[in-house]
Amino acid sequence: MTLTRARLPLAGILLAVLLVQGCAALDPFAPPEQRIERALEAGDYQRALELIDEHEPEPRAEWAERRTSIEAEAGAAADEAMDEARAASAEGAVARALAILEQAEQQLPPDTERRQYIEQLERQRQVGLKTLEQRHDILEARALVQQLRLLEVMRPLVRRSEQLPDDPDRLAQRRDPLARSLDAYAADTEGEERLELLRLAQNLAPAAERAARIAGLERELREAEAPAVEDEVPRSTINARLRQALEADDLATAARWCRNDMPPDADASGPDQAAQRAHRVLCEEWRERRDTRAEELLEEGRGHYSAGRIEEALEHWKQGLDLAPDHAGLITAHERALRVVERLESLRVPEPLPEPDEDAPPDDVPQAEPGMP
Repeated sequence: MTLTRARLPLAGILLAVLLVQGCAALDPFAPPEQRIERALEAGDYQRALELIDEHEPEPRAEWAERRTSIEAEAGAAADEAMDEARAASAEGAVARALAILEQAEQQLPPDTERRQYIEQLERQRQVGLKTLEQRHDILEARALVQQLRLLEVMRPLVRRSEQLPDDPDRLAQRRDPLARSLDAYAADTEGEERLELLRLAQNLAPAAERAARIAGLERELREAEAPAVEDEVPRSTINARLRQALEADDLATAARWCRNDMPPDADASGPDQAAQRAHRVLCEEWRERRDTRAEELLEEGRGHYSAGRIEEALEHWKQGLDLAPDHAGLITAHERALRVVERLESLRVPEPLPEPDEDAPPDDVPQAEPGMP
């Protein structure tokens, strides 16, 4: 009697577990064929193939055919997953593309191409995050410089620091961390970009060592300016410098070697003629890359302009015009943004005039002479 009573609670617990877990709890006890079908219904082709290997169902010929069918379905599912991931990546949704492929990794047989694409997307994601983090810090640094300058102007006009729109001491705590981040970003860049980052860091947190680096970099950039191409400069030397600039993606330097190029020498032959042909090819590559970069800067500027960041838009369009001065789209966009800035400046509220003294007589009423009524 006691044993029967003990079994009843145990049976109730087991029944409750089965009800909570549903069919999943019965799955280990289901026949291999049923478990394989359930795996296929869930899209887990890899598990279905593993179950075939584990249980070695009979007859073998029939299940060999079933394996071939499952592998074909798995291949189609793999192709579909890759297509969906590529489409998501093309739209910029790298995280969604990775989620699609990672699910495919769990449910589909191993695939080298899919694994390589996952690694590529992961690198792309990391680079994108790092780039956006860097841009965020640069924007924050610029805003912080402007905020601190504004507060310095406002400070003499208020009686108590609580009347300021923000706490200068709290804002100042961000100076050094942001300046260190900008120094680190500058170490990974070259030329004008490095100089701009160092100057911004110096505006945030002035330092003698950084000031010396800025001065040295300014001197290096001046000395690195490519001279005008002269007749005595061998074309092979010009090609070498042009090729070096293209390899470094320094389109501004490459532009000087192509814009100031010597006219073709009709009498050239042998090595000189080959150098001329090589120069034309290099300059054509520069022009293609210049046009592509100009279009990118135009679109990036439009994004800033649409978001109301007119100064950032002007900066991008100015960079594009430095590369392609005759680009009609950049010229139009830059001129339109300048007109908007001028219009905004004209709409600024002027300084209020001093209120008149009510006790003072009007200017057009003569005051009585002393002794007169």
